[in-house]
Amino acid sequence: MSRIFSSFLLSSALLTSQGSLAQSYVECKLLDKAELQLAPKATLLYLRCRARQTSYEAERIKGASQKFKDDLLFACQDQVIAVEHQLRVSHGFTRESLARERCDY
Repeated sequence: MSRIFSSFLLSSALLTSQGSLAQSYVECKLLDKAELQLAPKATLLYLRCRARQTSYEAERIKGASQKFKDDLLFACQDQVIAVEHQLRVSHGFTRESLARERCDY
């Protein structure tokens, strides 16, 4: 398992808000430039899919404030943008070919 992928999985956390257990979500934090450049294509595609899924699900988190949901949504969108840029630059994807890549949720 790559170092990037394992560190990303380790950043998973149970999020609590207002004393109730919200749900388990992967934190969408931006990876630094070196991490993005070293990550293999499969890891970048996984991160892209997971961040998109998390951003779609952000509104359905129960027991979390709207600010928390918005912060999660924007963090995930920022991660998607960075990862998609790296896929285009390093792995030769185009916007169209990325749009055809399907995520296995």
